[in-house]
This record gives sequence, C-alpha cells and structure tokens, in this order.
Amino acid sequence: MNNMNKKINITPEWISGFTQSDGSFVISYIISKSGIPIRPVPVFNLTQSNLDSDLFIEIQKYLGIGKVYNNRQNVTFVVKSINEIVEVLLPLFDKHLLKGSKLAGYSIFKTVVLMVKDKKHLTLEGVIQILNLSYFMNKDTSLRTEESKGILVEKLIQKYGELPAVSNIIPALELTGPQVGPEPLTLEFVRGLIDGDGSFNVSFATTRRRISVNFTVVCELSSISVLYDLVDYFGCGTVYRLQSNAARYQVQSVEELLDKIYPKFKDIKFNTIKQNHFEKTIKVAELIKSHRYKTDEGLKTIVNMAWDMNKEGKGRKINKSEYLLKFTGKK
Repeated sequence: MNNMNKKINITPEWISGFTQSDGSFVISYIISKSGIPIRPVPVFNLTQSNLDSDLFIEIQKYLGIGKVYNNRQNVTFVVKSINEIVEVLLPLFDKHLLKGSKLAGYSIFKTVVLMVKDKKHLTLEGVIQILNLSYFMNKDTSLRTEESKGILVEKLIQKYGELPAVSNIIPALELTGPQVGPEPLTLEFVRGLIDGDGSFNVSFATTRRRISVNFTVVCELSSISVLYDLVDYFGCGTVYRLQSNAARYQVQSVEELLDKIYPKFKDIKFNTIKQNHFEKTIKVAELIKSHRYKTDEGLKTIVNMAWDMNKEGKGRKINKSEYLLKFTGKK
C-alpha cells in the first residue's frame, strides 16, 4: 500500500510505540588505523517493509534528522550523528518511555552516546568501558559472541599490551533511565506499536464453512511485559510464549474485537496498511456476528473483501476460486 494517498499522522508517542516494535539501538564497532584501534559508533534505526517507504520519509521530515535507505525488501531510517541523537532522540525517548528490554537497551545506548559526546571513546579506558557495557546489549537479536568480542579486545592488546582494569560503575540514572513507576499505555503508543508489529487477520477454514478473525501483536520475549500491558489496556486478549524466543498478544473473539478493540481505534488512523486490514477485519467480524457468512452471497462478500488482505492471499491452503467453488458451488 502506498502512503502517498493518505494522511500520515506522526507524534512523539507514536514514534516511541513504533520504535518499541521496529526500532533498535545499536553500538557498532569499526576498526581504526589511527588512535584507538576500535571505535564505537552509536546507531539508531527503524526498519519495515519497503511498502512503507513514504512513511519513513515522513518520519525523517518530522524529526528533521537521519537518512532513509531502501532495498528490494526493506526501508530503513538511520541516525548516526551524535549531535542529532543527543538533541532530538534522547529528549524524545526520555519523555515518551519505551518498555521492557527496549527501555533497558535504550538506557545503555544513551549512556554510550553521552560518553562519545564527551570524547571518552577516544581514550583506552573509555573504549574498554563502552565495550564491556554495550557489546551484548541486544541479547535477543544480536549475533555477537564472546569470541567476536575477544577479537576486538585482541586489537587493543596488540597495540597496548596488557589492558588496564576499568571500573564499570555508571551513574544509575543513565543506566536505568528515569526513575519512575511503570507508565500506563497511551493510545498513541499503542497505535505506533501496532503499525510496527501488529496485525489484523481473517482466516478461512477449508474443511468446513467457518471464518474467524483475530488481532495480534508480537514482540521479543524479553519485552513480554508490553503484551500483558495490552491485556490491561483493552480488557481482553491472551498472551502466548512462542518457540521463536518471542511472544504474542492475541484476540480471537468476535465479540471482544467489536466491543473492546474497535472502540479504541474507531476514531484514529494507523499510518500503515494496518488501517486497511483493521477496517476489513471489523467489517468481517460484523458479518460473522450477523451470520451473513452462512449465505452464499454473504460468504462471497467476505471472500472478495478479505481473501487477499494479508500477503495477497499467498498463505492460503487453496486459492479463492477453489474455496468459493467448494462452499458455494460457484467461482
């Protein structure tokens, strides 16, 4: 879906929710031929399907920082400038807090950014401290190992010999973020979260005449607390732990979708194709509730509306014509 024909509404809380889903705070390391052999480079990025390229351009315009990159599959918004991170991103995420492991990762990221800002990364002691603090900060998604860290440490040893013992004591406020209690979810944060990793789906059983709807949000397991917050926020839904080191919040009841989920979102718009999926899922839920799917005309209406909704119907066990022929006798 191209976003150029729709109004995009970006707010700071939406950015926080979107970052909770699709953002990452990374400390990269590059090899330097002069000065300290390894140099930490803080990087913030957001990544989505390249269908949302227009949205990412609007994010860049809204924040006034960073760059947008496209490839065949993804679009990425990247911020590497220390000044841009300090002046724009840190104030945003300090005020509009992230949740779970994402908040912990941001807190370490912020500490490193401020150390780089103060030029501490240009000292041996500073680099060692940053390396020890940040190398494994993204445990759920990072492919970093003790061996890969050891290669970087060896670069330092080759130049300096035995390395000094460096205290890892970092000011508590910088490491843990603002000292406040858990913040309740806001509609804007949830809107961003769903634009990132939420989905609205319509399923068609192929063994009997049955259609179901569901609403899900997926996150890494270390941020499962966000999903339990969604249960409280909507007053419905169930949280499942997945085998892929992830977790899923899910609502499958037609009644809960219409009575609990729809009222929250009926007056807002998502910035991605999730808006289209939301509208269709609600319409299908209403048709299911009124038993319209039991008639051939009603079933055909639902199929034509929702069959190609997710992944253009490529994940279905049979194609649309085969389904209609099986349950209505007509293609």
